[in-house]
Amino acid sequence: QQFINPEYEGNDTFYIVSLLFSSVFATLLVFGLKRLSNNLKVNLSVLLFSTSIAFYGIEIYLEFFKKTQTEVEIIAKQMGIPYDKRTKMEALDDLRDTGVKSFPNVFPWNLHKSNGLISKKGMIYPLGTISNSMTIFNNEGGYYPVIEMDEHGFNNPKGLYIENKVDIVLTGDSYTEGYSIRSNESIAAVLRKLDFNVISIGKAANGPLIELAALKEYAEPLKPKIIFWIYFINDIGDLKSEMQSSILRKYLNKEDYSQNLVSRQKEIDDVLINYAQGEWEKKRKEEEEEAEEKLSEYPAIKIIKLYNIRNIIKLKPKYRLDPKHKSTFTYLSVFRDILQKSKQMVSGWDGKMYLVYLPEFDRYSTGNEHPNRDFVMKTVTELDIPIIDIHKEVFAPHPDPLSLFPFRKMYRHYTAEGYRF
Repeated sequence: QQFINPEYEGNDTFYIVSLLFSSVFATLLVFGLKRLSNNLKVNLSVLLFSTSIAFYGIEIYLEFFKKTQTEVEIIAKQMGIPYDKRTKMEALDDLRDTGVKSFPNVFPWNLHKSNGLISKKGMIYPLGTISNSMTIFNNEGGYYPVIEMDEHGFNNPKGLYIENKVDIVLTGDSYTEGYSIRSNESIAAVLRKLDFNVISIGKAANGPLIELAALKEYAEPLKPKIIFWIYFINDIGDLKSEMQSSILRKYLNKEDYSQNLVSRQKEIDDVLINYAQGEWEKKRKEEEEEAEEKLSEYPAIKIIKLYNIRNIIKLKPKYRLDPKHKSTFTYLSVFRDILQKSKQMVSGWDGKMYLVYLPEFDRYSTGNEHPNRDFVMKTVTELDIPIIDIHKEVFAPHPDPLSLFPFRKMYRHYTAEGYRF
């Protein structure tokens, strides 16, 4: 699930500017040296050499010695918070070794290139993970949350799928699924504590097209009173990938299309268990390769580029959305169509749909507003969909909004306190 989407630019510009600046500096230095006395040339050479040695000495220290603990581990220690140093696959392996039926958390978004999975009855595009299984979410707060999935593979207690008995259904991505906190701390769980009957059908990396599909498959049969469409800034970028799937496109382009997933859970579980076993081995291999890479050429490249020093002084590329990028406008238009069709579906069972706008870490660390925000707000307003702006309702009035992110770092998700607010 990429935070920066293909429509973003800035990386090339940063390096081009850096290269030009270095070239100009080098040129001026060469011509300037010709006018200096030999004594000054020697002194200047010694100064430049000594400065370079100092910088690279600090960089080598930061890369190899100070990093016996990660920055987050150091912060956790200072705060007195225990920190689990295992990798995600190690944590999953340990969970499975205890005899628990556990699998990696399968994301529907990962299936867009294959257009779903092949079952005995043909192609199927699952929108949840393996039902009644245990999985773990990412370690963002110092621990790996162990999550038990419901009878359709979502992060809810079992037994909630009863027609005309559901108050609220949430559709969205990892924020809606509850990354990376315990099950009883998610948005849906907090609402259930307020005596609402709530079901979350959100999955990490979901974009608007999968969210529409999830509404059709899991919300429409229940006819809930309220739909909370929980929007995060990377949703439109996710849509670009989702549109590659012909099955997912049918939810938008065909009237009343459905895979009837509610009645096919055994079939879904069979294909997902096989898929998850393959993913298990692939992820373990990736972790091993990443560990080897960190011990080989990767640190050398980072040292040459003074990665750690630049990171400390925040001298790194900044990304911004390119408004002239052709795909940007294409998928903004598709996003509007998806919202409109979702609203019509919800209105068809006399329900009401709200868009919940979630703010990102950068909004409070840099003060920069996301460039898509105005378009999203304008589009939703034009479609007469009520907006719940979490920036205005929660973060802006908060005296310390960065405290609502784990360790005040850019982890994309909120703390349990952030979700509760």
